[in-house]
Amino acid sequence: MRSPLESGRSFLGDAAASIADLDSRALRSAALLVTRPGALTAEYLQGRRVRYTAPLQVYLAAVALFFLVNAYRPFVTFDPATRRITSSLNAAGVSGNLSKSELTRLERRGISLEVFQERFSGAVTGYLPTFLIGSVLLFALVLALFFRRQPRRYLAHTIFALHWTAFYLLLMMLDRLLPQRQGGPGPVGVVLALTALGYLVLALKRVYGQPWLATFGKAVGLYLVFQTVLIAWMLSAVAIAFAIAL
Repeated sequence: MRSPLESGRSFLGDAAASIADLDSRALRSAALLVTRPGALTAEYLQGRRVRYTAPLQVYLAAVALFFLVNAYRPFVTFDPATRRITSSLNAAGVSGNLSKSELTRLERRGISLEVFQERFSGAVTGYLPTFLIGSVLLFALVLALFFRRQPRRYLAHTIFALHWTAFYLLLMMLDRLLPQRQGGPGPVGVVLALTALGYLVLALKRVYGQPWLATFGKAVGLYLVFQTVLIAWMLSAVAIAFAIAL
């Protein structure tokens, strides 16, 4: 019969091995996600899954980092000094000022601009999870429509969407951590947008295997759809947050 000490050592050893294996799989998955577009998706779809983190875990890890960066430098902001609402995600962005009627409504309700800013930020953050889940499901649906002639189930498209969105979230975080620009996305925003599009082209080519011209055309279409979803989310986030903040 094993002693409690031996059992404890065995338990700790197994736990340490499991943690080390989890860390190695996470690092391996992150490296493959960033350096070889579509390779992580292809590996998972081809059944080589033991060495990598599950797609949902990869996505949730990116989401967790996204929320940390958003807490440091929010993607949707209200500046009480200028009374301006700004929302930007890489090359996509919307902005505007509070109207006189909206300012009058705040004054009548006794809500200062500082209190409005706090409520506004909280409402936007609360809306983020809905957007993040919806963007993956919608992107997977568009993928299924674009590649409807291929014998793939919706789950396969969802896995691609999880990995693509995880990578895009990383780009958005990089964009927010870089010095902020004035007057538009600027050259950095353009570079990041082209990086995202190039990544999408290579990922689609590796996973779906269509000719380059067809792949490029579908990548442009998918990227435009994704950007449209981002802009729609930013507009709706501003509208919902404003309604809640009031």
